[in-house]
Amino acid sequence: MFLVRVGIIKLSALGDIIVAMSFLPALKAQLNCEIDWFVDTRFEGILQNSPYLSHLYSLPIKGANWQTLKHIIKLLKELEEYDLLIDMQGLLKSAILGSFIPSKVFRGFGFFSIKEKWASVFYNQKICIDYEENILKRNAKILDLDMPIHPRNAFYYTPQAKKRVEHILRKTSTYVLLVLEASKPQKIYPIKQYARVCQMCKNQKIEFLILWHAHLKEAQELAQESGATLLPKLSLDEVKALVDKVDLVIGGDTGITHLAWAMQKPSITLYGNTPLARFELKGEYNFSLSANPYANYKKNDFSIGDISPQCIAQKTLEILR
Repeated sequence: MFLVRVGIIKLSALGDIIVAMSFLPALKAQLNCEIDWFVDTRFEGILQNSPYLSHLYSLPIKGANWQTLKHIIKLLKELEEYDLLIDMQGLLKSAILGSFIPSKVFRGFGFFSIKEKWASVFYNQKICIDYEENILKRNAKILDLDMPIHPRNAFYYTPQAKKRVEHILRKTSTYVLLVLEASKPQKIYPIKQYARVCQMCKNQKIEFLILWHAHLKEAQELAQESGATLLPKLSLDEVKALVDKVDLVIGGDTGITHLAWAMQKPSITLYGNTPLARFELKGEYNFSLSANPYANYKKNDFSIGDISPQCIAQKTLEILR
């Protein structure tokens, strides 16, 4: 049987990749296709081991010099032609890179549907949808899939990652994972308020875990104030295994919180300066809290801190009952 060859360009960021990946099972079922993915090397760990991908092309884009870029372009030009190449990134860099990849159809968002409008010049199939539309609808539209999306888990991890996480979580307990960090400070819930959430749930036989990446000092401070368990630094492979193991994930509008939704795990997403209507990921056990109904990406908008610890604690206990 003829297999359609599909290439997806989604270089970054972590949360955007995770949301886009959640569509892979539906795409593969609808098109009877083999799917390749082009990603920035920094985020390859989140895609590795997925059975829905035939090839994963890890490109060292961030901080690349001219020699590295020449090597990447040479690699792309030599690939076998795709029946359909989709730029789900919608940036000039992703569109330019895609222009070097042989394809019969190069699909991307149209001029008025994209962040960097001139990227649309490179596509020979342009998709029109309001840029401010919900991200699930935008992803479904460019992949030509129906909405709503009820994600099947497209994320898999190695036995080694599972073994390490099981070693860390040796007790039988109810685990709640706190995602401390995000790509922007406006998306980070304040440490002292996270600590209050933990204190409000301290008699409920819940063990809070702190996930961190770069900000060890802040993570140590939260552990000291809250009594939560500070996890060791984990790889993305191990993070997938961890999310699969815990009972609830709480964090800002960021990748690991999105991963809980995509892996069909309960979550509470805390929104600050990003508009809830555009980024909310709904599910039976996936909830969103926002203190600013008019959020519009403003740099001075730290309204995430206005979400009360009482509200988060109450929702936590509701989910875990």
